[in-house]
Amino acid sequence: MNELWIIFSALGVLIVLACLCGAAYGRSRPQDPLGPLNGLVYLIGRHYAKSVHQLRVTVEPGAFDDLTGPLIVVCNHTAGVDPILVSISMPSRVRWLMADDMRVPWLNWFWKWHGIIFIARNRHGRAGIRNARKHLHAQGIIGIFPEGRIERPARTLLPFASGVGVLVRRTGARVLPVVIEGTPQTEPAWNALWTASNSSVYYHEPIDYAGMNMDATEITADLEARFKQWTGWEMGPSRRPLNQPDAQPRAKTDPSGGLENDEMPLARNIA
Repeated sequence: MNELWIIFSALGVLIVLACLCGAAYGRSRPQDPLGPLNGLVYLIGRHYAKSVHQLRVTVEPGAFDDLTGPLIVVCNHTAGVDPILVSISMPSRVRWLMADDMRVPWLNWFWKWHGIIFIARNRHGRAGIRNARKHLHAQGIIGIFPEGRIERPARTLLPFASGVGVLVRRTGARVLPVVIEGTPQTEPAWNALWTASNSSVYYHEPIDYAGMNMDATEITADLEARFKQWTGWEMGPSRRPLNQPDAQPRAKTDPSGGLENDEMPLARNIA
């Protein structure tokens, strides 16, 4: 009987704590209200980001004024902890695009809970891209690392995959640019989760390309140029030489999903 009393008391304390955390979550993230348990996880994550990574968040005036979808969060990629730091510091929920070969099976519950959209680095990546477009058409928010891999050495930008411009162009989504720096430089990338750092996340005002009369290539180039200006970093080498097969976009249409092969660089290089 005493053991049952202890168990029920512990559950009661957990429920009360979850409700309090959910209320706190609702005050800090009014644009994305979630339930108590999600609030508990969020506040634990905030404590983790502050204590382990000393996270500093800077929000440019107007950056968080309107986070309604469709919206694409575009970030440079410095470490495996990047999506966590952005998700913790944004007042709206982001569904991240992630390479399928980075999936850790025992974390499937977490991927499902967080709504990760997995992208295969081959022709099957079209399915993930279609899921991303579907979420955007439903006024959702997705997150992308268009460099396609983690920056090495640190403070070096990598060329953006052309698919990010295609996704922006075809969905009409606004872009919320995010600059990340100061995260742990670890191998493998997941070691950054438990390596202390002094990380910072800088949110720039959203960009609406809908009225700029730019094609997909120009949008990608414009984003890349903006990140280079904001960071002042040098550009690193591309992932794939231009003379290597599949490096250049092709114009063949995929009748099953209305996607063209110029979206596939995003699927091949997504991190």
